[in-house]
Amino acid sequence: MGICSAMRNQVRNQVRVCKCNSNRNSNAIVRGAIFALLGFVMLTMSACNRHSEHWETLSSVESFIEEQPDSALVVLQGIDAGDLSSAEERAKHALLLSMALDKNFIDETDLSLISTAKEYYQDSKDVRYKFLSHYYYGRVLCNNKDYTRAIIEYTQAEQLLAQLNDNYFAGLLYIQIGDIYLSFYDYNKALSAYQLAYQYYSDANLEHHKSYALYGIGVLYMNTLELDRAFECFAEAKALAIKLDNRELELGCYENIVILLESKKDYDECGNTIDIMAQQFDKEQYSSGCLGAIANYYTGIKDYKKGYEYLNYAWKNATNRTDSISLFYKQAQIATLNEDSDEGLRCLGEGVQLQNSELRKAIQQPILSAQKDYYRNQAEFNSYRLKTSIQIYITSAIVVLLLLLIIALYIRQRIVAKDMEISKYMDLTEELQKSIRDKDVELSELSIKAEVNSSHYGDISSRVAELFHKQYELLDKLSNTYYETHGFNIEKERIYELVKSEINKFASDKKTLTQLETIINTYKQNVMELIRAEIPNITERDIKLLCYIYAGFSAKSISVFVGETTNNILTRKSRLRAKFSKLNTPNMRIILQEMP
Repeated sequence: MGICSAMRNQVRNQVRVCKCNSNRNSNAIVRGAIFALLGFVMLTMSACNRHSEHWETLSSVESFIEEQPDSALVVLQGIDAGDLSSAEERAKHALLLSMALDKNFIDETDLSLISTAKEYYQDSKDVRYKFLSHYYYGRVLCNNKDYTRAIIEYTQAEQLLAQLNDNYFAGLLYIQIGDIYLSFYDYNKALSAYQLAYQYYSDANLEHHKSYALYGIGVLYMNTLELDRAFECFAEAKALAIKLDNRELELGCYENIVILLESKKDYDECGNTIDIMAQQFDKEQYSSGCLGAIANYYTGIKDYKKGYEYLNYAWKNATNRTDSISLFYKQAQIATLNEDSDEGLRCLGEGVQLQNSELRKAIQQPILSAQKDYYRNQAEFNSYRLKTSIQIYITSAIVVLLLLLIIALYIRQRIVAKDMEISKYMDLTEELQKSIRDKDVELSELSIKAEVNSSHYGDISSRVAELFHKQYELLDKLSNTYYETHGFNIEKERIYELVKSEINKFASDKKTLTQLETIINTYKQNVMELIRAEIPNITERDIKLLCYIYAGFSAKSISVFVGETTNNILTRKSRLRAKFSKLNTPNMRIILQEMP
């Protein structure tokens, strides 16, 4: 049931193959000197970075090593590493030579050659060369049967696949990983690796490589006893082999189909397949496993002579312990069927003894898998930690920058808001100054009228003049001082605070408001008394606004006294006028008439 050694080697070897006047004179002298200087600098720089005569040869070999590995090997072996001028040249030569040896099925076991490439490309930003150095280092380790270290190298190479973005090399890598697991009888992990290789080869449209990967998948299905799936894989691989005219693979598929049919005791179909093989291939080409299955087939149909004949052929073609174990069991089975119990017992004992030694080897497999899983997890964790650290640094920097930006914007907003507030109050004080001047004119006219008509009015005008001048004298001085500072912000802000304080004090002075209401009643036909009498539910907030309106203050001035915006003052005034217009009271005409 196990994969035959000959075909295992065929799979491993095949996937290693790649697809398949005076001013003018003086100016000329200057230009010549400049060009000479530039030429000297360029020569100096090129001397520092100059490659040897072999550099172009190495680049040329790299271009055809995949298709002509034998020619590439001849050229590379003709280059003396001592003639190479730099570490880069020596690393490239070592890598290409390692590739050429492997592609020519020369199993190099000396690590010194590929180590030159691996050490150079370890910290290189060239992902392809870095990947190849890990991959071929792993290949040499496999040649030494050091599978534990090889799987680590392959895992490091695997981490570079996303950056490499090369389906062909990805397929090669997973075939090698699958071979290692297959050597340790870890069929499930080997199957996963071969399936990945098959997918990468399919994406790269490499039918030749895909057919061998498919063959390997079929072998692994055989070993996991998924016989129907195995049969499907071998049938598909056989069709590809015929299409590609790959006789070696075609034979391998037939051999495993015979093994499957014999294990299912389907003797009719098994016999037909054996006849087809006999017509196309020499039985000397058959693998040990296939010959053993044919021996079992003939024994099953009671042809013991042919059974032993094919069993002898099988022993001649056996190449390793796995083949021997399988043949011992087959020989024991044939001897038992032939009623030779002593021979059967001897072969069974030999098979068990050999199998025990292989079992001890297989026990190492969990350690190998654990090492690969540990290294992969460690690599993923280190990559995650690096990414997380970078993200934390970037996030912290962004947060700090945002905080600084927010603080700067907040400070700027506070400064702008403060400047706007100062400017607003200073504009309003200018408006108050204008109001003071208007009131002075009005008071002068009232005084003249009082002298003509009545001393009583003279007394009232004196009290009005005293009321306004006492309240606005400080504001007038402060406002003048503000405009004389010529933009000294500290002084302006201090004056602003004083102006604001005085305005707030005046706005909250109930005595002044009462006096103002009295004066309005005196000069405005007792309009405030009429409002209180005819609109008893009017609020003190509206009374205060009406006092300022009837006193003749502008909306800007009123906004300072009541702490509201100019638009709001105008809206409230418009609503009060509309409200009064709807009231049908005896003195409403006087109320509306006196309202400016």
